[in-house]
Amino acid sequence: MKVIVFDAMGVLYRYGNVQGRVLIPYLRAQGCAAPEKEIRAAYRSVTLGRTTTDEFWTALGLAARDEHYCREHELTDGTREALDELAGDGFELACLSNDAAAWSAILRRRFGLDRRIRRWFISSDLGARKPDPAPYEAVLGELGVPAEEVLFVDDRPVNLAPARSLGMPTVLFRSDDTGTSPEPGVGSMPELVAAVKAGARPGRPGLRG
Repeated sequence: MKVIVFDAMGVLYRYGNVQGRVLIPYLRAQGCAAPEKEIRAAYRSVTLGRTTTDEFWTALGLAARDEHYCREHELTDGTREALDELAGDGFELACLSNDAAAWSAILRRRFGLDRRIRRWFISSDLGARKPDPAPYEAVLGELGVPAEEVLFVDDRPVNLAPARSLGMPTVLFRSDDTGTSPEPGVGSMPELVAAVKAGARPGRPGLRG
């Protein structure tokens, strides 16, 4: 195993259900009365790179407020320590996230993750969102590493399936928003590090090929 690719929301950051747990409550607190269906459509558009974040806020009747909104996100406990330990063990670290590039950049600067993760693959830049196979294929193409040497970590089982179909081993990271799943997984950053150190290959606790 040479590379670990992390999901952002629900793995590096606490909430996987960004729209339900972070974005929509934030918008309501700012006085946005747009229907939820409209908010979700606007979110999909901005995270696919079809609109800018400024256009996103305007469409919902608000002034641009990227920095203010990004304060609502929380880092998962132990994230920085886990990244430092894994990097120290020689793993290359990357991230594949369904997000707007502007928001992703603000968050990783805020939490110091841009110093720890070298490669960031963001859906708005790629023009495709997980679980579409295209983002995974783009990651493998850019990394230039065989799929079996790339471990993919996500908090949603539906997002792990395309990675496995391409030959990547996977880990389910159980966030607050994972829900019930019979799939084995890990529940914290220390558990994730332990699973990787146990061998980072299929058949080890928490990992699937």
